[in-house]
Amino acid sequence: MSVYVFQDWPQPDELAQQLGNDEQAEVVVVAESWPKTLLATSAAGQAIVRFWTQARLFWQQQPVFSYPFRAAGKFLLIQPQEYKHWVQFYSGFSHDKADIGVSAFKPWLTLPPTLAVKSVVVIGAGISGAATAFALAKRGIAVTVIEQHAIASAASGNHLGLLYAKISPNYTVQTELLLAGYGFSRSLLQNSLPVGQGWLDCGVLHLNYNDAEKNRNGLLASQNSDDALFRPVTQAQAGDIAGMELPSGGLWWPFGAAINPYSWVDALLRQPIIEVLTATNVTSVAYQNDGWQIGCQNMNQSFTLKASHVVICAGGDSDKLFPVSGWPLHKIRGQTTTACFRTDVIKPSCALSGNSYITPAWQDKLCFGATFHPNNTDNSLNEEDENVNWQQLRRWLPHLAANLYPNAKPQGHAAIRCDAFDHLPLAGPVGNAEAMLQQYARLRLDKNYWLNQPCPWQPGMFINTAHGSRGLLTAPLCAEAIAAAILGLPSPLSVRLQQALHPNRLPIRALTHHLSFPLPA
Repeated sequence: MSVYVFQDWPQPDELAQQLGNDEQAEVVVVAESWPKTLLATSAAGQAIVRFWTQARLFWQQQPVFSYPFRAAGKFLLIQPQEYKHWVQFYSGFSHDKADIGVSAFKPWLTLPPTLAVKSVVVIGAGISGAATAFALAKRGIAVTVIEQHAIASAASGNHLGLLYAKISPNYTVQTELLLAGYGFSRSLLQNSLPVGQGWLDCGVLHLNYNDAEKNRNGLLASQNSDDALFRPVTQAQAGDIAGMELPSGGLWWPFGAAINPYSWVDALLRQPIIEVLTATNVTSVAYQNDGWQIGCQNMNQSFTLKASHVVICAGGDSDKLFPVSGWPLHKIRGQTTTACFRTDVIKPSCALSGNSYITPAWQDKLCFGATFHPNNTDNSLNEEDENVNWQQLRRWLPHLAANLYPNAKPQGHAAIRCDAFDHLPLAGPVGNAEAMLQQYARLRLDKNYWLNQPCPWQPGMFINTAHGSRGLLTAPLCAEAIAAAILGLPSPLSVRLQQALHPNRLPIRALTHHLSFPLPA
């Protein structure tokens, strides 16, 4: 796993010669923009040109742009003004207040020193756990994945989900995350699962379903200088793309996709050095004798796994596990509906998104929804949510709804999404909450107080959860960031993103907002 850093764009032929057959190459280019011309004469150099040309389609001038490269590496394009902070942050920083910028003021939002990787356990086999296991396994790290049910059976269990980025005209942290995750997930998807075998390369139309959305889409279109990633379309153009009459225009995302999460999760987990234990409950997690002991129970036996590193990817059940048990995560019930169509019905040829979404047909069914019920942990299909989804579809696309066969009983999937207070994932290393609350207690009096004590960490403990309804878009990028942190590789996240997603923001928020914070027994 070699890292190659260039202060400007290298010539493709020279880069190809330098990389040779390194399939785990981490290539970092520091530059403000993409080169206008990319030329190569060798076959290997031309392959790099094709790669850069494809990656360029997803670049939106992000501070750090990341794209999977070759079999097990990645390519990073970092803005020069970001690069200094990025290097300082990820290589460790001085505790001298004068030496560095904002990251030094928040040692709880940094990364711990890397530890020798002996064995890794990932808890949870949804898209978050599968992507995390894959990011490690492709670099030669053996991983054991523990799942209490079947793979992709909870929030990753929908018939089809959408991959596209519903971004804001303002460059918020969430917009940066969604743009960063979009290209990364799309590349990982097409390189890990053939088109048609669990996903549809259909594009996504995000419609102007009300005045606010029309204004938002209009602002995005006016700011977009390149139509490659998305472009505005009129009502007539939208209808031509979808192959059916639509109520409005919107934004067309040509690289959007409709994905069967189970198929993608299954493909990511089918690696020789990933062991998956399904129908297995985690009964305890404890740090003993310089390592983690994970107590497990299945139908046949109780047993204990040992690991140097643990990554919690258990979605709505993450807060049941030490050392994050009781942490304030939000639970949101959601239900999608599937329905069969009449043989002569005109079906959408792309995915449609608005106040809800509907997919093209896959396995002779359309999927639409979803409902949204905060603080509800009932994951059973119910008639009420089935009716809500149908009513929404009838208001939005009445002609299509009228040509679908009604279900005799609810059909689809219900699950509990997991979210955080700021609607951003928890992705990164986990600190010792009890020790942090004591060590950084001065923050209760002054949230800007200068503190430079290193964070007390839970050694080798990471978490990748709270992706809400955006797991297909954000979980793979967060998985890559966690793998990079574990292995000491370049992070795909800007400093701003890394700090915004850091799990330790939850206990620190309890201090700065004068809240109680649950501690594990």
